[in-house]
Amino acid sequence: MKFKLKKTKITQSDWVSFILTLVATLFGVLVAIWLTNSEVRKKEKEDTVKLLQTAKRIVNNTFEYSENLNQALLSFEKDTVNYTKESISNLKTNNPIPYPNLLEGIVVNELVSRNISEYSHSSIYNCLINLRKLSSYATVEYYLKTLEEMIAMLDLEIELLNGKIDIQELESKIAVIRKELEVKYSSKNVLRVRSGD
Repeated sequence: MKFKLKKTKITQSDWVSFILTLVATLFGVLVAIWLTNSEVRKKEKEDTVKLLQTAKRIVNNTFEYSENLNQALLSFEKDTVNYTKESISNLKTNNPIPYPNLLEGIVVNELVSRNISEYSHSSIYNCLINLRKLSSYATVEYYLKTLEEMIAMLDLEIELLNGKIDIQELESKIAVIRKELEVKYSSKNVLRVRSGD
């Protein structure tokens, strides 16, 4: 048994209608993809800001604890009646300068790495390397300075992600902050290296 197919002629208006439908469908799909990607990017930025705010709290807590610990031990060093070198050494051993380990986890998070600026990313990594090297009583002032720089960097990166500043403003503001920190920590305490640590 043989079937015969009818040959139908496609008119020009049918072609135009087909092409317009195809273009409209493609346009609709592209707009939907763009809107979805836009929402995903917006959500990623919001999540990155939340992680950076958590990182800032970690650094703030580390700074406050380290500063208070250092001030207490400096006052103990001055009180030679109640504290001997041995008791101070024991206090330092039992109460080391804390390193913000949780901060590393946040910084290496893929979401954070993908969404923060390259400038902030490398500056934060440099600060982390310095913090690891400086977390001792002999270099506590440098450690505190680096923590303050990290806090400023996180604040500025959050502003950048929220669209309040651009990358040039971030770089110029951090340069100013670094100069201010150089002045703030250029006391005799910074230059003094204590022995027996």
